[in-house]
Amino acid sequence: MKVLIIAATICFTTSLTVSAQTPVPLKRPGDTPPPTKSRQGNASGRVAVLYTDQFWQGIGEFKVKLDGLNLELEPKRKEIAALEEEIQNLKKSFQTKPPATPQLRLKWEEEVAEKEKIFKRKTEDFNHFGEKRLAELSQPVSEKVRKFIESYCKENGIVLCIEGTSAAQAGFLIWSDQAIDITSDFMAQYNKANPAPQSTSSGPKKN
Repeated sequence: MKVLIIAATICFTTSLTVSAQTPVPLKRPGDTPPPTKSRQGNASGRVAVLYTDQFWQGIGEFKVKLDGLNLELEPKRKEIAALEEEIQNLKKSFQTKPPATPQLRLKWEEEVAEKEKIFKRKTEDFNHFGEKRLAELSQPVSEKVRKFIESYCKENGIVLCIEGTSAAQAGFLIWSDQAIDITSDFMAQYNKANPAPQSTSSGPKKN
């Protein structure tokens, strides 16, 4: 049985693959079925919906990677948060005690503008680095999950598996019965087959 998987991007970096299936042609009156059935084009089975955005917390291996990355990025996150607080305090001080002269006001405005410029650059660098590290850390797990989706679908007679969140956002999925949502069972089966290691830091890595 060939499984058709329509998968979405996990978070912002890691994607699952899409495999195509030949559509079944419509029968016309008088058509005689062939003596033997081909595996391709004659699949019959269940349709399922899978919400991969839940994998980050629901799949142990992903959660370990994410927790480790958050720990790795915490010092840089605190540094950016401290800079943001410093900018807010400068703005509050202007409201409570405005500069006495135009020259002092200009100096204050230049100081705030410079700090905001640095804050923006640091935030962009932080996000870019975080996305890159997340892709590096999650890629091996993503490949395992992709293969497990295929085997899970085959074992459970699923011929069409739709990634729910992206399908809904694209207007492809308008409504689905809760009964075809396999997310919880899939994650439970994956975790059972692939126990996650203890959560540890992903290792310091400078930006």
